[in-house]
Amino acid sequence: MTAPNQTDIDAMLTVMLAPPTRPGDRAFTHQVERANDAQAAYARARARFWRSFAFEVLAVSALLAALWLLSSAPLLAPLAGSTHWGLAPPLLLILLMWFGVQRWRSA
Repeated sequence: MTAPNQTDIDAMLTVMLAPPTRPGDRAFTHQVERANDAQAAYARARARFWRSFAFEVLAVSALLAALWLLSSAPLLAPLAGSTHWGLAPPLLLILLMWFGVQRWRSA
């Protein structure tokens, strides 16, 4: 087996790197660009959703902890009932409904 000489390699590269014989497909190029833009927009929206979701979870957790601390305070013990979570469920339901309405309005 003989090694190809330099002229064979140059000829092969000339053929492989030659400009196309037909014009480019503009419609396909635009379709690919639109798909890339849509994918980037989806990634931005997804990141925005997860960031918003994380802040909402943090807020609900903080309010739940605050309700638990308030319901265990001696001054509010009659309102809390027999358990520490007496006030928390209705207030948490109102809070979750408020977050749901805010999410629905922003969609």
